[in-house]
Amino acid sequence: MSVSDRVFQLYQRFYAQKNILSAAPALSVDVDAMGVTEFPVDKALQEMNSVASYLMGQKDVAKLPFDRCVQIVKDSYAGQDFWQNLLYDYLELKLDVEEAELKKEGEEIQDQISISLLELTDRERRVEQIVNHFAAKIAEEKFHVDGQSLIRNYLKMMRQDAKKAWEVLTTNPAYFSPIVAHDDSDKVVLSPAQATEENARLAHFLKEVRG
Repeated sequence: MSVSDRVFQLYQRFYAQKNILSAAPALSVDVDAMGVTEFPVDKALQEMNSVASYLMGQKDVAKLPFDRCVQIVKDSYAGQDFWQNLLYDYLELKLDVEEAELKKEGEEIQDQISISLLELTDRERRVEQIVNHFAAKIAEEKFHVDGQSLIRNYLKMMRQDAKKAWEVLTTNPAYFSPIVAHDDSDKVVLSPAQATEENARLAHFLKEVRG
């Protein structure tokens, strides 16, 4: 049985005592003229909480620990099985409602985590596309630089300070990835002056291709 069905059935039991509880807070939901599907669960819970608080001589039993509530019922209704059982059932339902709410919150958090992971994966995919696109253009011009590393590092700075990242990219791109002046065998392929010139040419190229 669902929690909503249990709320409906317990409210019916409270409502059946409406005349006896005439001095208690109102039970305004006419369960005799209403089915489960249209039953206002939240309103019913609020009203049963008010009536239970009245019966237990408390301002709001929802704010009391469960063990304390049980002890109040035990002490206040000793030998009154009907009221004891009614209030015990309410307290048990109250725990189940809280558990259901926590479970729902947990599921919502898990759903949000899943959505966030999908968004992150999509963003990473788009970043990879950007990196590959501009790295390929750098490679086509045969610049002596690791294009992928350059673009990745540029994007990292851009997320922190887009204006500064753009200024550095178009004036000193070697900041993001150094100009490679030696080949794999450590042979000099660019002199310091040539590396400086290449850095300037690369800056101009990136400004043009990015703009």
